[in-house]
Amino acid sequence: MFPEYLDIPIFPLPNITFFPKTLLPLYVFELRYRRMTEDCLAGDRMLGVTLLKEGWQRDYFGGPPVCKTFGVGKIIDHDELDNGCYNIILEGLYRARMVKEFAANEYRVARVQVLQDPPIDGCHKQISQIMREINAASKNLMDLIPQMREMIAAAWSSHTHPLVIADHLATSIVIDPYDRQSILEQDDPIRRLNLILIQLRNMEYQLNSNKAMGSAESIVEEDELPG
Repeated sequence: MFPEYLDIPIFPLPNITFFPKTLLPLYVFELRYRRMTEDCLAGDRMLGVTLLKEGWQRDYFGGPPVCKTFGVGKIIDHDELDNGCYNIILEGLYRARMVKEFAANEYRVARVQVLQDPPIDGCHKQISQIMREINAASKNLMDLIPQMREMIAAAWSSHTHPLVIADHLATSIVIDPYDRQSILEQDDPIRRLNLILIQLRNMEYQLNSNKAMGSAESIVEEDELPG
């Protein structure tokens, strides 16, 4: 059973988009977030990780704006270091949307609504087709970037549910955090899968274009060599 609402600490971070069913290792060094971690460990270990909006640098030590949809996880492992900092591992549990933020103490706390994905039985055919296309695009990307082969294979073996596979692919291969955020925010399963497919195809197109450009430059250089 999913809880409907949670009151949890939130950890605003640049460049991080946290998906359910994924693991997120974090190094916690700021004093306010070390105290947040201590409180989490003393309680239910639940924590939301939200992406800072662009321009966050102007008010980082205050309350910079954050994306309202984010991942909620549970600390499943931690190591307190000699300097008081922490290494923690979060296991993603839910997508959530902020309902309201409470008056800040040292760190930020919010009430969030847990978001449940709609059942996909009614669109099984459409999802199967998209997943075939995502699979083909994944294989093409593995051929173009052999170093990513293991990462992409791990995403496909992470679960049998299409949306979980999509979330793992987003975590593994989508570079821009705001592109990842747009995937996380999408409630419609068809649209979320299509966003993944677009990302894969864009990467494939860019890599093939770069490869073709490199070949063209090589030909030009060869033509310019003296006879």
